[in-house]
Amino acid sequence: MIEILLKEWIERVKYYIHLIADYSIKESQVGAVLDDVLNLSGKMLRSKLLLLCAFLGSNWKDNKEKICKLAAMVELTHLASLIHDDIVDDSPYRRGKVSIQGKYGKDAAVFAGDFLIARIFYYGAMENLNETVSILSKTVEYMCIGEIEQDLCRYQKDISEKKYFENIERKTAALFQAASYIGAKETGCSEEIIQKLKLFVKNLGLMFQLKDDILDFTSNSKELGKETHKDFQNGIYTFPVIMALKNPKAREVLLPIMRKNKEEKLSLAEILQLQSYIIQFGGIEASYEKIKYLSTINRQLIKELGQNSKITVYLEKILNDLEVKK
Repeated sequence: MIEILLKEWIERVKYYIHLIADYSIKESQVGAVLDDVLNLSGKMLRSKLLLLCAFLGSNWKDNKEKICKLAAMVELTHLASLIHDDIVDDSPYRRGKVSIQGKYGKDAAVFAGDFLIARIFYYGAMENLNETVSILSKTVEYMCIGEIEQDLCRYQKDISEKKYFENIERKTAALFQAASYIGAKETGCSEEIIQKLKLFVKNLGLMFQLKDDILDFTSNSKELGKETHKDFQNGIYTFPVIMALKNPKAREVLLPIMRKNKEEKLSLAEILQLQSYIIQFGGIEASYEKIKYLSTINRQLIKELGQNSKITVYLEKILNDLEVKK
């Protein structure tokens, strides 16, 4: 069973996560931060995608240790990015718990995030994993550019769909793509398979972000595990907002709220009114449709990758989990 194999390999990935992040500052506040971070692993989706893509190759059985090392490097890159995301967003919560920067302060959080990135690249160099170090360093660059571009777009009422997707492809989907490429390349997948996998996981990354955008307007803080409407209040106008604004009547009621949002903090009543408008004028429905569109592309890719494969069946399970049910 692929689930059993994946679980076994993920345990080995966790071993390497702790090995790579081993540090000589255990008694410091940053050491306490790292202890907490390493318990944040969650679903380890990016690591699982790397392993699943590796399993599609011909020589994965002989490369278990190396593949698990690579998956650990990808997972630690993700964990470091979560720390930095919370700092940038000034988020007090992460997955229903106090965030790292909320618990330890921004200084310790910055040090911990930077330390993890340094450890990843040091470990990769020491293990002669030079191609992976190169891929991850370029991926981190893309992620940073995505965040920078998103920041430059703050409070822009007419941000385009194209710009929105450029930003989230860099800041969210890039690490998904890196994970798939590293795993598939390492075990000898053909270039055709690699490109199909990269498109598949890119779409997963976009769906992941779109799902988050929808839940930000349809869930409460307890359900979501973090503050809702935070992006909007920070001037980051996500896909539901962009699509709602295509309706002229929506612009009449939304633009005054957006102008006020730039000048001062909105009241709870105004936030709830905003949420109502986004739903009323089709922003949420359009987001569902975009996820459905990306899912349709991915289901075709699964067929092309081999519909009867146990691995592609598991990829389809991940796809199903990312589809938002109305």
